Amino acid sequence: MALSSTKIKISPIPLLLTLLLTCTSPLMIQAAGSSDEDDSDPQKSRNYQEAVSYIKKSDYSSAIPLLRRELKRNSRDADAHNYMGYALRKSNDLKNSAVHYDKALEINPKHLGALEYQGELFLTIGNLDLAKANLQKLDKLCWLGCDEYDDLRASIEDYQQGKKSSRY
Repeated sequence: MALSSTKIKISPIPLLLTLLLTCTSPLMIQAAGSSDEDDSDPQKSRNYQEAVSYIKKSDYSSAIPLLRRELKRNSRDADAHNYMGYALRKSNDLKNSAVHYDKALEINPKHLGALEYQGELFLTIGNLDLAKANLQKLDKLCWLGCDEYDDLRASIEDYQQGKKSSRY
């Protein structure tokens, strides 16, 4: 039996589609670091969900006690620490805000929301270098792009132009 010298051509398109679907699956995106995009997680407590609702209405004083209760119940919740940091920063309690961002990033060093919001805190206290360091971390984590990177980049640009942005 003679072997044919016919070459079989395989289209790269199915391979690329498989790779794209695998890398952008919800599990892969979650593995890249938590964000605060989906706050309706049914596994999150009622306190957490109510706190997020208040935060979205800029009612930080109502969110903080709920997040305190949530963190008492689950001190290892990076999302709750991130939101606590955010609510405290927006309430101008910068020192305690920093503590919660640090804790969120200790629990999950790839937490996209905490990296963005901590970067904005750094801008608030005038530390552009640390904000840029967080932007570099986000750039490495968000190789397909993400809102957290875009928002922090825009805040840094505003800061460098001397604009007091509501973003940070």
